[in-house]
Amino acid sequence: MNMYEFVFEEEVEEEELDEMREVRRYRRYFDREMTDFAFKEAFRLSVSQFEFLHGEIGVRLTSPTNRSHALTAEEKILSSLHWMGTGSQYHSVSSMHGISKSSVCRNVHEVISAIVSVLFQRLVCWPDDVGQIAAGFLQKGGFPSVAGCVDGTMVNIDAPTQFEEQYVNRHGKHAINVMAICGPGLMLYAINASWPGSIHDSRVLWNTAIFRKFDVENWRPFPDAVILGDSAYPLKEWLIPPVIRNPENPEEQAFLRAHRQTRRLIENCFGIMKEKFPCLNHMRLEPEFAGMIVLACATLHNIALSIDRDDYGVEIVDLQGGIEDDLDNLDDPEDLEDEPEARGARARGERRLTRLINFFR
Repeated sequence: MNMYEFVFEEEVEEEELDEMREVRRYRRYFDREMTDFAFKEAFRLSVSQFEFLHGEIGVRLTSPTNRSHALTAEEKILSSLHWMGTGSQYHSVSSMHGISKSSVCRNVHEVISAIVSVLFQRLVCWPDDVGQIAAGFLQKGGFPSVAGCVDGTMVNIDAPTQFEEQYVNRHGKHAINVMAICGPGLMLYAINASWPGSIHDSRVLWNTAIFRKFDVENWRPFPDAVILGDSAYPLKEWLIPPVIRNPENPEEQAFLRAHRQTRRLIENCFGIMKEKFPCLNHMRLEPEFAGMIVLACATLHNIALSIDRDDYGVEIVDLQGGIEDDLDNLDDPEDLEDEPEARGARARGERRLTRLINFFR
């Protein structure tokens, strides 16, 4: 038995409630006449967004059984969304839905797996129509040629049973370090949730498929595209952190202001996603499955922004912090390349940086 199986079995050892009583209570709980607002409050998606999700993964959740009151795919998805949208323990969702704790646990594992396997790669990616991406970023923050903003965020977890010390971040908490790239409308283009909290942001990016596409294969969503990141990331031709420590002229100051304003979109994106899915604030799960939940939440986040555009009811704050904030919080990126390669990449990055600064003259 592997560790995942052990944790799952531990969750479901509780004695099951009578199945018929569970399902009848469940079906009374969900009123099909509830308003779209009430539905969204309970399940974090609108009715039309839920219908899309059900249509995509429902077939994978229908198990052949001789039991006349087995949970339907719809019921499995709704109970899982309720858990993701409240951050409650399994037993709390169990009592609210009239199903056993073990049923909630099984539903969550089954639904998360279906979302990630069916929808994640299809929905969390750069769009086919990239023509409006740079224009969108330019309008939001005033920075040219931007294809995305990258950053990392910590998702807290309980101390894992293996390699516990690797998951302790600089705040002394057990966490996974989640890297994501977003677009101007806060759609997620890439996300990785497989690294421990002690790992530096730049190393996480270094070990992703996105890094290989940009740095090794020289792929770009559109010509001359750049990704904006904070000072944790190294300067490259395609990756632009706020590396100017002492701005000496108006164009360098304007560069830093626009960089900061544009880059804040990814910070807003993380905040909004954690607001919508409180399960991301702390998960009492092993890192592997916690990472899968992050990917599922990212997928649902994009569904909410693409079908009946949903801004979650959360204000997207246009933060106007001064460039001094960046100068006070400069972080040295890890040196991950061989010295000759690093020098060459740095030189190409500096030439690109100069061209971008000249845009602000």
